[in-house]
Amino acid sequence: MSVRVGIALGGGGARGLAHVGVLKVLEEEGISLSYIAGTSIGAVVGAMYAQNPSADGIIERFKRSLDDEFYDQLGLDYLKTDGAQEATFLRQTTHNLKRRIAINLAQNRTGLLKEIRLKSILFKFIDAGNIEDTKIPLAIVATSLHTGDDIIFRKGDIINAVAASSSIPGFLCPVCLDNDLLTDGGVSCPVPVKYLPKKEVDVTIGVELGVKRYHPMECINVIEIIARADMITSRNLGQMMVNMADVAILPDTQELHWSDFSRAEELIKVGIKSARVKLPEIKEVIRKKIPWYKRILSSQFPIF
Repeated sequence: MSVRVGIALGGGGARGLAHVGVLKVLEEEGISLSYIAGTSIGAVVGAMYAQNPSADGIIERFKRSLDDEFYDQLGLDYLKTDGAQEATFLRQTTHNLKRRIAINLAQNRTGLLKEIRLKSILFKFIDAGNIEDTKIPLAIVATSLHTGDDIIFRKGDIINAVAASSSIPGFLCPVCLDNDLLTDGGVSCPVPVKYLPKKEVDVTIGVELGVKRYHPMECINVIEIIARADMITSRNLGQMMVNMADVAILPDTQELHWSDFSRAEELIKVGIKSARVKLPEIKEVIRKKIPWYKRILSSQFPIF
């Protein structure tokens, strides 16, 4: 297929597993990618796919890596409880206790998880190497805390770039790189459609993973109010940015928390469903980019 397709994968923590479902559908339909831009978890999934373009391979790697050690390393061990009422109560109690501890730590630390621990986790998913050596060209987006600008990585160490892009403010320490202090790309650029280079792609697809609807707030305090306000701002900015793409995909990840990696299989299915709904639109946009004389031929010998 001569039409070059680029995809922008947005942030959203565990909700980013829906990206894998989207990539799987595109792959099954023979829609190859010429460029990937990723923010936060979109940078993680984007880097994995850019290095080894196989959705099933990514799914297998997530299955192997989302084990007890992963939750312990990320400080999310309370998510390993099952869905029973007693476990839910325990989970909520543990969550509240950890939140209180976090408040005390926040006065003297830049994050709850050190950069070195984040990188050790990323090595479970991403191979060591440089961005410019990936099989599919890749752009990774982080945010400068010094200037507020987007910082775009198109070359250099891939683990360092992804670590910077996925350093969730407050939870993960910012990354010091090139005399700058970098944090989650989702702060300034939730869905990096604008970093899909126009000279290298003909059709752009954006995937936005912001919470689509919210449950009423039960525990109302300063932290919860700030967190909810930040989620709303991020969602609205993300939806504005994803609409810059030729095709916008918005998987319905409901109100799932960014840390709920325990629902990986469900999230991948959500991504598959949302991509299949958008397939006719994607194929039509691609078809329109094909020169008229090739369109005539393709009507006799269909591309899709």
